[in-house]
Amino acid sequence: MRKSLSKFEYASNWSITCRRVKRLQPRCTNNPWHGRATVVHHLKYKRSFLRRFLGMFLLHFPRASVSGYEIPGWDCVGVCCRCHQNYYGRSSSRTSVHYHQVWVQRGGLDNHQTWIKATSLRIKFCFLALTRI
Repeated sequence: MRKSLSKFEYASNWSITCRRVKRLQPRCTNNPWHGRATVVHHLKYKRSFLRRFLGMFLLHFPRASVSGYEIPGWDCVGVCCRCHQNYYGRSSSRTSVHYHQVWVQRGGLDNHQTWIKATSLRIKFCFLALTRI
């Protein structure tokens, strides 16, 4: 039976990735004034074609799962529960990373943050991790 690409599973090392993200930058990336990050949020589920292609040389074969090779601060960031408000992939809260104007909901591995919001979160993550605010 063929596995559907619209459904996916988190990689087995997702809990390790979450710990790494929170260790590098423990505050809410979206709004550091909210306090500690309680959720690790993917900015994009599917690895880019280039990363999937290069990953095959390292025996990281693409499959219908979240990659398991996320780079903290680039592929995923820590946010608080308020900023991760999510109802079936959408949120009516403007502060949420799942707000319909900053989150593209296409289903399965095609869900992702808009380019401008992803870039903003990446810059904030790096700044907060370097300054340890």
